[in-house]
Amino acid sequence: MEMKARIKSTGEIVEVEDLYDNGTALVNGGYFKVSELDFFDNFETIDWEHRRYELAKYVMQGLISNSFWMKNLGMFLDERPDSKIDVIEAISIESINYADSLIKKLKGN
Repeated sequence: MEMKARIKSTGEIVEVEDLYDNGTALVNGGYFKVSELDFFDNFETIDWEHRRYELAKYVMQGLISNSFWMKNLGMFLDERPDSKIDVIEAISIESINYADSLIKKLKGN
């Protein structure tokens, strides 16, 4: 059986090893109630590029609204006047890096 599910409480994507008539599922050697899982008929139907875009968008909002992070970024860039990167590009790169890292974890890699 090749089935993936998302644990509702953590968002983690897991491989379902077996399903039982009593409403439980074997996941990573442990048992979960079926109601605690969101099942995927076909894991590959998730549009990961769209998910990446959405995550990067939310990360960018978080970074821009964090005055401590923005101040540190400004100081970092001020210390490197010869750098060819500006604030907007740095925020974009970091947003994508965070999104890619989260997607990697969601995919179980």
